[in-house]
Amino acid sequence: SGSGFLFHGDGLIATNAHVVDGAETIVIEIHDGTTATTTLVGTDPDHDLAVLRIERTDLPSLTLGNDLGLQVGDTVIAAGNALNLGGDPSITVGIISALGRTIDLDDGSTLSNLIQTDAAISSGDSGGPLLNLDGVVVGVNTAGASSNPSATIENIGFAVPISVAGPILRRLAGLSA
Repeated sequence: SGSGFLFHGDGLIATNAHVVDGAETIVIEIHDGTTATTTLVGTDPDHDLAVLRIERTDLPSLTLGNDLGLQVGDTVIAAGNALNLGGDPSITVGIISALGRTIDLDDGSTLSNLIQTDAAISSGDSGGPLLNLDGVVVGVNTAGASSNPSATIENIGFAVPISVAGPILRRLAGLSA
């Protein structure tokens, strides 16, 4: 399971590539409780981004903002489907802990230039929006750090900045810049 958000009125949904990797059918639950099958438009595994399309145009989309003014200490909101508990989305609030982070993933890939936040990003939140206090998307939630035998980790999450994600999402969707 994972999360996503509408970023264009034509039914375009942003999510993570790892959320849809290997999927034969992608079914989403819409905020009104209905479900729908989507079409995979494209993926960019190097940035862990993907675009889906739903055949509905009556749903509200989020505004893609600009993360260039973000500073360590700014308040952010992470939205998603934590632990696939169902029902309404889960929302956590935190601050920007660091900018420009690089992480190595379990599959051997590396993601760079990430936003680090202490807003909890749990399994199922991947692909959800990281929002500023105006409700504008400043990042795409992509990973939460987890504990291992040599370290205890709490509330360290990472998001692809919208300055990186936005152009990639538009390119994958075939939209002009």
